[in-house]
Amino acid sequence: MPGIGVINNPYSRRNKKNPEWMQAMGYIVGNEGKAAATKHVDDIHQMVRGFKEREIDILAINGGDGSNSLVLTALIDEYGEQALPKIALLRGGTMNIAANSCGIRGTSAGLMMNLVKKHREGVPFETTWRDTLKIENRYGFVFGNGFIQAFLDVLYAGGNKNPWTTSKLAARAVISSMTGGKLAERMFPRVEARVVVDGEELPVSSFSAMAAATVEQIGLNFKPFHRAQEKAKSFHLLGIFQSPFTLVGALPRVYAGRKVSEKKIFQTVASEVVFHSDTDLTYTLDGEVYTPSSPLTLGTGPRLEIVIR
Repeated sequence: MPGIGVINNPYSRRNKKNPEWMQAMGYIVGNEGKAAATKHVDDIHQMVRGFKEREIDILAINGGDGSNSLVLTALIDEYGEQALPKIALLRGGTMNIAANSCGIRGTSAGLMMNLVKKHREGVPFETTWRDTLKIENRYGFVFGNGFIQAFLDVLYAGGNKNPWTTSKLAARAVISSMTGGKLAERMFPRVEARVVVDGEELPVSSFSAMAAATVEQIGLNFKPFHRAQEKAKSFHLLGIFQSPFTLVGALPRVYAGRKVSEKKIFQTVASEVVFHSDTDLTYTLDGEVYTPSSPLTLGTGPRLEIVIR
């Protein structure tokens, strides 16, 4: 019988602080589906395989952005060409960038209760559609390298990632850059690579960061990817070739999701980007950090129907 499948990540910061929330998911879903918690990344494929056999019509993910990416990757791998279920992002993480961008609000338990109630009563869901990014064999919503990835490395090393510590680190980075400090050296490496966007090579091969997303936000309510929904099977690509601190005066426009001068940020809507480099290009996908071999191809994966409420 079709129903709701729930995958809980017990290691997300919010779920570790409130383990009873995960237990509540099983009670809430009741006879409308099944809830399971992961103990290892490999468990996700097994869980998704079981949900596929049950022919669920909604997959709910109780974790943060990194959990969403891991589960979606397993889902797309296991389903292949078969139609995917609707996706419910239960905001079980700290930042919840993808959920925020889709307009999903509320607590994990409240969102789950709404899902179950509407599913039981046959009430239509309000949904939105988002493409996924495909990088190597991984799927997610937000990609970044250069200082974006380096920033996360420093943030995660502190062991306490939340909006407050993220803001404090950003402020420290600004001060360090002004004084020539070691933090700035660590956080702002140059990336050396040839970049080919939809078959055309960019004239610049040294940059501070490249970022791409199929959702508007990047965290802290900043909306630099305002063209992410411009057309299907594509993403909004940003390239920062100069020092990131040339962007300081443009931050109000970035925050509002408005266009910034191309002298400060290169941007376009693309379907494929290929990075060619003599060194491995470390990158982040939805907050998780990976180091692939060159060349690195960034494209799009399946388009998802995401439940808002």
